[in-house]
Amino acid sequence: MVRSLAPTWRTRFHRRMLRGVLGHLLALVVLCVVAGVLDEWGVVVVTILLGGLAWLGLWTGLYGVIRARRERRLRRYGVTVTATRATMSRGGYVYPDATGTYRGFLHGEAGPTITVIHPPEDPADVLVPMPPFTHLVDTYAGAVLVFCSGVMVVLHAVMALIFFLDG
Repeated sequence: MVRSLAPTWRTRFHRRMLRGVLGHLLALVVLCVVAGVLDEWGVVVVTILLGGLAWLGLWTGLYGVIRARRERRLRRYGVTVTATRATMSRGGYVYPDATGTYRGFLHGEAGPTITVIHPPEDPADVLVPMPPFTHLVDTYAGAVLVFCSGVMVVLHAVMALIFFLDG
């Protein structure tokens, strides 16, 4: 059995998301500090409420949309194989790649076999597809969250600017 040490798509994606989330959060904290120093407590309250909700919705929605997009791409261009449970305990699965080498991964499924998809160029970067309804909900709910949260970010920035210019 082979285990790849190269970072998978999921690992790279989580790193990018973490950087984006921390950058957005840092911008909100800086705005709160500047508003507090300028004695604009209304901006601090609005930033904590609107900025926090926008921050949470934007990153949650973005994760759902991007994961669903990747799954759709892999369903179309990837390699679909059946993975079998490797141990008697829950979570460890093995699957064959195109060369006949068995690769392993961990997943929270409980069944004896599950379907997995991987890109042809990197068989170690495996994805367990979601059920169709869950995929649909992730795609559309994520898109709505990204849109609404993006609007909230813009409105928050405009409101903060108006507070600073009026004060």
